[in-house]
Amino acid sequence: MGSGTPRRRSVNSYRLFPRAVKKQIIARATIDGRVTCERCGAWCKTRKDFEIDHVIAERMRPEADKKRNLRAADGQLLCTAVCHRAKTAKDKGFIAEAKRREARHPVVTAGKTSIQRRFGL
Repeated sequence: MGSGTPRRRSVNSYRLFPRAVKKQIIARATIDGRVTCERCGAWCKTRKDFEIDHVIAERMRPEADKKRNLRAADGQLLCTAVCHRAKTAKDKGFIAEAKRREARHPVVTAGKTSIQRRFGL
């Protein structure tokens, strides 16, 4: 981490919001000319004070949902000081739990299931 090289995220793990959608989210979060956090209402004075984040973490979305274009309803403006950090930590916990469940209960994709074999389907 401390080597000075930037960390890269896999392009497959998340989708970026188009510029027009970002503008819609910022406009939605602007009250009386001030950009505010949509979760706690804190005033975000500069662009560095907020992040536009997915409402539902991309890794938790169904594959079919990932094929459609992102809309303003899919994103939210969060302050970096508190809300974005807290939501990211919570999302990481949900993702880790989902991975553990998938590992314990693998999905059968090839061959017949026990019910299909039992009833000759």
